[in-house]
Amino acid sequence: MRKKRVITLLTALITTGCLTVTGCGGSASGAKGEKNPPLKVAYFQGALAGPDVVVAANPQLAGGLGTKIELHPIDSGVAGISQLKAGAFPIISGVGNPPFVGAIANRIDVTAVFVESLDQAGLVVSNKIKSNADLAGKKVGVLVGSTLDFEFKGWLKSQGLEGKVEAASFASEAAEAAAWKAGRIDAVYISQAFLLELEKHGGRVVVDAAQIAKLGYAATNLLAISTPYLKQHPDLVQRLVCQISKAQELVTGPDAATYITPAAKFLGVAPADAIAGTKGYPYVAAADELAWLKGADGTSGSGKLAQNFKLTGDFLVAQGRAKTAPAADVIAAHIDPAFWEKAQSGGCK
Repeated sequence: MRKKRVITLLTALITTGCLTVTGCGGSASGAKGEKNPPLKVAYFQGALAGPDVVVAANPQLAGGLGTKIELHPIDSGVAGISQLKAGAFPIISGVGNPPFVGAIANRIDVTAVFVESLDQAGLVVSNKIKSNADLAGKKVGVLVGSTLDFEFKGWLKSQGLEGKVEAASFASEAAEAAAWKAGRIDAVYISQAFLLELEKHGGRVVVDAAQIAKLGYAATNLLAISTPYLKQHPDLVQRLVCQISKAQELVTGPDAATYITPAAKFLGVAPADAIAGTKGYPYVAAADELAWLKGADGTSGSGKLAQNFKLTGDFLVAQGRAKTAPAADVIAAHIDPAFWEKAQSGGCK
């Protein structure tokens, strides 16, 4: 789960507040009068090597940006949106749909230009639970207000269990895992990083994030751009979309380790852990990207992402985190498929 990562000692060593990697092509000095300003990108640390750090760590990718890239570590999407609003950076890589839709609901002008991946997570139950119906009246742990919370509540609704299960809200996944192992809760909806550990303790995964996503409740990780910045620097945004998509192809290909290894220095983990943590991660395939950004009628309002955002808005209202869900036309205005379409029609040359 990319929306929440532990900031490690690496962050404490960043005296300037960011990690800077200079691209090999174009102007990269950051001097006054420079045509292309630095790309300031917020990202998540942890075992997952996201496309942002892969671009920054590999000169052949960073060079394609035509400027330098500055990586700013964040530990949650909500915090990242707040910092974006304050002007710390104009771009967030890997932000989840609840923080993004929450930003729209609170009139923070951001635009989704690319869907990077879905989350990996699963519902782990004890041996007391023999069927989904057995969850009625039981206590299930979930990370409050997160994309996982959104997924889990959506799944409950699809199973006719809404209002029948006691959702135990936790502030951290480590606390959830400990509570389940101690027998204080009957089940837990938790990210991939904890699933293997809980299965070793006798847990059984009954549904996972990929299956729930097919029901319409997907935890998406997005490349989100401040809309004023996007309008001011469309060429830079275009190059970033191109390089991010190339990075995702590389980390899912046969030479993934070659590109992940140098990226580990930004993640605060050993290269072997980053390679293992990235292997099999559900990045959105290039062939599926456009369907997320727009529908068959050619509009962003009918795409899978817009439909997902509508459900997310309803979730935020139910959580008390938004007064009203954004209207369909407002949601559509914050999704721009043009950069991906241009990338697919020769715009990345």
